[in-house]
Amino acid sequence: SSIFMLASGVAHEIGNPLNSLNIHLQLIKRQVDKLPECAGRSKIAQSVDICASEVERLDGIITNFLQAIRPTPPDLQDTSLVRALEDVLSVQAEELADRGIEVEVEVGDGIPLIQGDPNQIKQVFFNVLKNAMEAMATGGQLRLTTRSDDEFVYVFITDTGHGIEPEDLAKVFQPYYTTKEGGSGIGMMIVQRIMRAHGGQIGMDSQPGKGTIVTLQWPQKHRRMRM
Repeated sequence: SSIFMLASGVAHEIGNPLNSLNIHLQLIKRQVDKLPECAGRSKIAQSVDICASEVERLDGIITNFLQAIRPTPPDLQDTSLVRALEDVLSVQAEELADRGIEVEVEVGDGIPLIQGDPNQIKQVFFNVLKNAMEAMATGGQLRLTTRSDDEFVYVFITDTGHGIEPEDLAKVFQPYYTTKEGGSGIGMMIVQRIMRAHGGQIGMDSQPGKGTIVTLQWPQKHRRMRM
C-alpha cells in the first residue's frame, strides 16, 4: 500500500510539469504560426506537434497507471452482458468498418443477467475488442459468442489476427508489457483486475499466425449471492 501511495504521488507530481509543458507548447505553436514562411518554419511546427502528441501520450499513460493502481470497487447491479457488448460494438462500429473487419455475433438462448458494474464491464469489452482489432490486418474476422451453463455466463471473443507466441502469452497481463507501438500495456492488466473484482476470470488461447480466443467468465447471480 505504501508503494502504491508513493507511485500515485510520483504520478501526480509528473502531471504538473506535463501540464506546464503543454501550455508552453501551445504558446510556441501560436508564435510559430505567426512567423513568415521560411525554410525552418514547417520543421519547427512539426517538432512542436510531435512534442505535443508525446506529452499527450505521457498524460494518457499516467491516467491509465493511476486507474490501474487505484481500483474502484464495482457498483454491482443486474447487468446484461449482451447489452453491454452491443453498446461497445456500436461505439466501435465505425473503426471496425474502416478496418474492413467482419463481425459475427452469436448469442445463446436466455443468457441470464449477472451482478456487475455495467461501466467496468464495457471497459473490459472495449479493451479486449480493441486488442483484437489491432491484431488483425484489413479484412479480418471477429466472432463474438455468448453462452451460459448452471453456474457461469461466458463471452468468447475470437479474432483472426497475428496471434501471440506461447512465451508471450504469460506476460499479457503484466503491466507495461506491450507489442504495440505507442501501447501502454496496462489495458489487459485493468481487464484482469475488473474480472477478478466481479468474481470472474479471463483466459486466452492463441495460435501465432491464426488468431486468439479470449474467454471471459462471470459467475451467475445466484452463485454470486452464495459467494
